[in-house]
Amino acid sequence: MVLVLVIAFGCVTQKKRGERSALGKLYENTTARYNGYYNATVLLQESLLALEQQHQDNYNALLPLYPYMAVDNARSVSSQLDEAIKKVSTVVALHRSSRWTDDCYLLMGKAQFLKQDYESAEETLEYLVEEFPPDNPVQEVAPEKRKPS
Repeated sequence: MVLVLVIAFGCVTQKKRGERSALGKLYENTTARYNGYYNATVLLQESLLALEQQHQDNYNALLPLYPYMAVDNARSVSSQLDEAIKKVSTVVALHRSSRWTDDCYLLMGKAQFLKQDYESAEETLEYLVEEFPPDNPVQEVAPEKRKPS
């Protein structure tokens, strides 16, 4: 059985130079998502929670819409956000061809924004928009509003 699989995959037609096989793409996508991207997402969520817990509401003034943005100093979670940025940067460097590269850039921009490093966040998000434009954004339509074909 194993011999048949080896022979079948060994006789694959030629592909373009540098193009990954289906198994290679699966590996890239899986390791990108469940290693660096997942861990960075967890770090970002923990940072948001910590920032929300630091915030004290002042009921004599307007309440902020996003409590984590009302914290004056985000240094308490700066190390977590730096670690999240490092993790997604590693994913981008090692798994550039994965489907999670654009998500990594978005997460990197969010982390930089929460660190209050607004210039870097702006550069990262501008790069994201330039390099990964939404070619065909998916629009959800309720089943009852769909036109019958």
